[in-house]
Amino acid sequence: MTGRAGLTLAAALLASGCAVAKLPAAAALQGQTSTQQRLDVADCKAEVGYRTNYNGDDSALANAIRNVFVLGTSGAAVGGLVTGLPASTASTASEGLIAGAGAGGIAGGAVSVGGFSRFEREWIACMESRGYRVVATPRAIH
Repeated sequence: MTGRAGLTLAAALLASGCAVAKLPAAAALQGQTSTQQRLDVADCKAEVGYRTNYNGDDSALANAIRNVFVLGTSGAAVGGLVTGLPASTASTASEGLIAGAGAGGIAGGAVSVGGFSRFEREWIACMESRGYRVVATPRAIH
């Protein structure tokens, strides 16, 4: 019975990490059309996503995996260039390659911590600068 309970708990935790968090509602204050509102929401998502390295359309788990993979791969490339890349697939990885991958993976994980809250705060500021009133959620206020 404990095995089934553990599996259920693991599935619940994984599912919660895969959920995409909703952004707060924005009300137009300057008579923007519904088309303009959709464009402003999408434009602010893209602009803020670029600055914060967070994709608002993906879950927190997907953002963390992307950051760890991209920065880990980039770190491995830099470390490999410093100490030399393996000559063939049969040779072993260099110390710089391994150290760079580890450092990049750690950096990717660190960048992912609190990613949605930073994204949400900057998205609210972007929308307010375009003439919308946004009702901030308690997590966005902190």
